[in-house]
Order: sequence, then structure tokens, then C-alpha cells
Amino acid sequence: MIKTLRINFIFGKEYKKMKKSIIISSIIVLFILGIVIGAILINNFSDQKKTETEIAEQNQEEIYDECTDEYEEMQQSNTLVEETSSEGEKISPNCSIIFRRHYNDCGHTIEQYASVPTELVNKTEEDLQEQYQGWTIEEFSRNQIILYREFDSECGEHYVLREKDEKVVVYLKTGDTEELVEETDIATEFLTETDRIELQNGIEANGRVELNQLIEDYE
Repeated sequence: MIKTLRINFIFGKEYKKMKKSIIISSIIVLFILGIVIGAILINNFSDQKKTETEIAEQNQEEIYDECTDEYEEMQQSNTLVEETSSEGEKISPNCSIIFRRHYNDCGHTIEQYASVPTELVNKTEEDLQEQYQGWTIEEFSRNQIILYREFDSECGEHYVLREKDEKVVVYLKTGDTEELVEETDIATEFLTETDRIELQNGIEANGRVELNQLIEDYE
């Protein structure tokens, strides 16, 4: 009886030791398993983040490439439009024409300003050249045209300002002949002594533009 109790006691003690060892081993295994699972999850999460970052960067590069391609296409389109517009530039209704005539006999160049004729509105440079054969197109744009031509003659616009009856008058000079063509209302008595002396000697003006400027200076 005593022997049996002793055996049972020993067996119970061994069983408790075994149970404690199993529990400790289980805890260690679970701990290791937790570490392994955690490492796997962290690695998967890191890979997922890396993949998402790569995808985002790839999408951004694709968007950038698309925007760049679109911008380059737009620039090429604008350049094409500008070149087409320049090649096909047409005369606007507000355009002005300057006729620049050079007379070889007297060496003077006379400019005449005029509005564009109705029949030239919306016409091209080629149409203008056909309309004014013999003239050189020095400048062509929508709002201004300059035409140049030389003549083997005198300009016929040589003017001389003089004093007559205490007024400033205008003579048209042809060779050595002077013809009275205009009497102004400018009284010479209000001019300076220098101006009156110059008028007595005669002040020459080439063209109506220069003549009008001289008259305005005395008014």
C-alpha cells in the first residue's frame, strides 16, 4: 500500500514536470511562430508599399509623358498656324499705303499716304503686286504697305516760301520759274527778324509734307 502511494506520488510529480515542460515549450513555439508570422506580415506590407510606390511613380511618369507629348503637339500646332497665317497674310480694311516715289533728275523722294482701296481688302501680297506692276513692295503687313518706284524726271513739288505784302506765300518752282500757288494768313510782322530775312531769301521745301510742316512752324 505504502509502495503504491509512493509510486503514485512519483508519477504525479513527473507528470507535473512534464506538463510544465509542455506548457513552456508551447509558449516558446508560439513566441517563435509569432515572430515568424510578424516578419512575414511586415515583409508583405513592405513589398505592398514598395509596389504601390512603384505604380504611383510609373503612373506619374506616364502622366508627365502624356502632358509633355500633348504640349509638344500643341506647340507644333501653334507654329504651323503662325506659319500658315504669315504665308497667307491679307490686307485689312484699316490698312494704309505709302507710295514712295524717287525722282532721279532732282534726287528727291516724295511720299504720299493713302487708304487701301476697297478692291484690295482681304487680298494677299501677290494680289497687291499684280495690282501695282512696276512698283517694288518694300513692306507688306495687314496694316501698312510701302510701295517704291523710281522716275526719270523731277518731282514737280519744289516749293519756295517767301514774304509778300507782309504775308507768307507759297511758290511752285519749275526750273528757274516760280509760280504763286498759295497765300497764307500768316502775318510776317509777328515773326522774328531771322525768319523774315529767311523768307526774303526764300525757304525751299520738297514735297507737300515738308511744305505743310514749314507752314505749321510759322503759324
